[in-house]
Amino acid sequence: MNKRSPRSSEPCHQNSASFHINIIDVFQAPEISVVDPPDNYTISPTSYTLLHGQSTAVLVDAPVNIETSIALADWISQTIGSKTLSHIYITHGHGDRFFGIPVLQQRFPGVIAVATERTIAHVAEQLSYAEFVELWSAVFPNQIPTQNETIQPLPPSGKFYLEDHLLQAVEVGQSDTYDTTVLHVPSLDLVVTGDAVYGECFQYLVETNTMGLREAWIRAVDKIESLQPKIVVPSHKQIWDGYGTDHFEKKGSISKTGES
Repeated sequence: MNKRSPRSSEPCHQNSASFHINIIDVFQAPEISVVDPPDNYTISPTSYTLLHGQSTAVLVDAPVNIETSIALADWISQTIGSKTLSHIYITHGHGDRFFGIPVLQQRFPGVIAVATERTIAHVAEQLSYAEFVELWSAVFPNQIPTQNETIQPLPPSGKFYLEDHLLQAVEVGQSDTYDTTVLHVPSLDLVVTGDAVYGECFQYLVETNTMGLREAWIRAVDKIESLQPKIVVPSHKQIWDGYGTDHFEKKGSISKTGES
């Protein structure tokens, strides 16, 4: 299949839009307000990347809440038709990357959630803290799916396939949290960056609150840039953000706020 630049397509439901790059589609979920938020806190607009070939498809990450997960599932069904959603790849252990897995597994029986061993450990650690689950449940009441922790580990190589396309999990370490990864698709010159690279959204710095940690984040971006992608899909991006390497230029802003 030939690669081509992104082109806009009609929104698949209100307040969202899709962009198509041959076998790559991106679902753009809007900003989500939380219940009783501190300081008007919201979840930034979030993208979910769908890779699909002749008969199968792979999704990168799952939404935080039931409502968005259902909207994403509807969009996937419209986008891939009779194709089979085979895998959901989880980039890191934040709840807004994996909470929606049970909703998607119910909608697409047989789909397998996969991640690196470190990401699975991060997810398990997060779910082991009652305060973590209570926090998310408080800001999204009745919208956090019951978790079944069914994420399966990738082989140590981090490799899996969408038909004839190699999908490579790349561990980049510290970004806006620890033990983060990106998904590299060499045949498409594509990197889906998770939270390691941001679009024009506020960067989450709570877990990167020293200059040392922020310098580690910059090194993570450098590692992604060394993969020499031509298509870059940040998880948190605005609908008007593109998919180019100019996203790497924002790494300087990571350290500008200094230590908190």
